[in-house]
Amino acid sequence: MKRVLYIMLFFVATSLVAQEKSNNDGISLAAYVPRQVEGIPASAKKMLLNRLAQIITKNGISENPYNSRFILAPNVSVLSKDITATAPPKTALNLNVTLYIGDGVSGTLFASQSIELKGVGNNETKAYISAIKRLSPKNPEILEFVEKGKEKIIEYYNSNCSNILKKAAALEAQNEFDEALVILTNVPEASTCFNKVKSKIKVLYQKSIDRDCKQKLTEASAIWAANQDINAANEAGAILSTIEPQGACYGKVKSLYAKIAARVKDLSDRDWNYQLKVLDLKKTYIKAARDVGVAYGKNQPQNVKYNVRGWY
Repeated sequence: MKRVLYIMLFFVATSLVAQEKSNNDGISLAAYVPRQVEGIPASAKKMLLNRLAQIITKNGISENPYNSRFILAPNVSVLSKDITATAPPKTALNLNVTLYIGDGVSGTLFASQSIELKGVGNNETKAYISAIKRLSPKNPEILEFVEKGKEKIIEYYNSNCSNILKKAAALEAQNEFDEALVILTNVPEASTCFNKVKSKIKVLYQKSIDRDCKQKLTEASAIWAANQDINAANEAGAILSTIEPQGACYGKVKSLYAKIAARVKDLSDRDWNYQLKVLDLKKTYIKAARDVGVAYGKNQPQNVKYNVRGWY
């Protein structure tokens, strides 16, 4: 009995390790619905974006709408549209949805897959939504399509590693540490290039948080020096609470925080609401660096236009 139990536990553990590995490729994709996909009602388009995001995340990929070079894009065409002979009548749609994975910057298509979807609803919009809901992330054809796309993305990084490092180095020379981190942290862990960039990621991450620490400490100090009241304390506290503990100036951050906290206690006879960040021992520097890249992407203009010419 014990032998059977050990065998079962071994297979469960092996399965979990395999699953963890498949979910940690470090590959990222952006769900993108091009303007060419016209005629879809707004609520159905929202549903389509949601389904694309599910296809990405449920297949071991990170969904990154802010700074991903690679995209998952759809094209939707109506194969047939009928009004049912029911009471009340309903709209029946037969859609052809073709999915594409590719390089949205160079316009290189990596993989495509077409799926027919049927939907019925009280009106055309609901029929669209009904059909798109049937776009399953676990469809075997979609699984195979996604795997092919992932292989091509890894091939891209393996083949372009030296150019990636050169571009990051050029940005570093211009003190564009966060943008350089975006480029390097997008390299998948499953690629041979990752071992070549990970040490550089650590260096750039430290430079980024050191600069961030210095800038925020200067800003918070100026606010507090100008007017040492509760409002100034809260304004400075909001800044200090976002500084990473690994920053070179963090000792000075703690010193300023202690001074403000003591003053708040004197002014209001209560503890201050703001807390400094503490070191998260579970977070690797790779994950922390990726967070910096995501934050950088969120602060960039969001009207990104990808190149999908020739995909349809």
